[in-house]
Amino acid sequence: MPLVLEIYRWIIYGNIWMALGAVSLTYSSSIIMYDRVSIPILLIVFFATLIGYNYQTLISVRSFKNNSPKDEWFLANINLIKMIGYVSFICCIYLCIDNFSVIEAIFFLPFFLITLCYRWPILGIALRDIPYVKIFLIALTWGFVTVLLPQYSEHDLVLNWSLILNNSLYILGITIPFDIRDLETDSTSKKTIPQLFGVARALLIAVICISISGYLYYIEGYLLLSLVCLFSAMIILFSIKKRPDWYFSFIIDGLLLLFPLFTIFKS
Repeated sequence: MPLVLEIYRWIIYGNIWMALGAVSLTYSSSIIMYDRVSIPILLIVFFATLIGYNYQTLISVRSFKNNSPKDEWFLANINLIKMIGYVSFICCIYLCIDNFSVIEAIFFLPFFLITLCYRWPILGIALRDIPYVKIFLIALTWGFVTVLLPQYSEHDLVLNWSLILNNSLYILGITIPFDIRDLETDSTSKKTIPQLFGVARALLIAVICISISGYLYYIEGYLLLSLVCLFSAMIILFSIKKRPDWYFSFIIDGLLLLFPLFTIFKS
């Protein structure tokens, strides 16, 4: 049991689960656009997400010292996590040089800056602390990156705006429950959706976003993906009551891993 628990902690607290979710959505985008995937691109997404989320966690545990089980575990394993981060960074840089031109790489600079400044107040205030902004930064960053990386790997510079919108709406929908979870700890100055509209209306907004995403998949011929969205909406609704952290970090984040399983079926 202790071994199983430690594996769970590495997967969830070490942000491997989140990285696999990003890989899954990128895989889905690749199949939808080109009916094929690039393994190097999926590796870039995995390493970049792992680096980005562990970097955010590192800043959080050092700045706020919440002493949550995740924070304590993270600090206890900080040296190994840093080593994994350095290796991931080297792999990511090598793969980017091998797969993208300089011009294509420059287009990802804004997302690098968002990651850098999301928690670090390098400009006087962290981006996540700007009122109304946090959740939209997350949704749009995921929406763009999971589409742009496959596109630029094909040297296709004509943005697929409909898929960017689709992915962004889905991420927005499954992220709102996390703001509901953090209602008691988030500063009211952040003006999150649950703070502005209340829990019930925030969940309604989440369901609407996911439903629109499901409809967009449906009209593109991906019926099973639209059903994944329907299932996601049901899972989201259960977060109206107080749930343990694993419900959010494992179940809701894990919804993204369903995408590759159902993208291959097109009606």
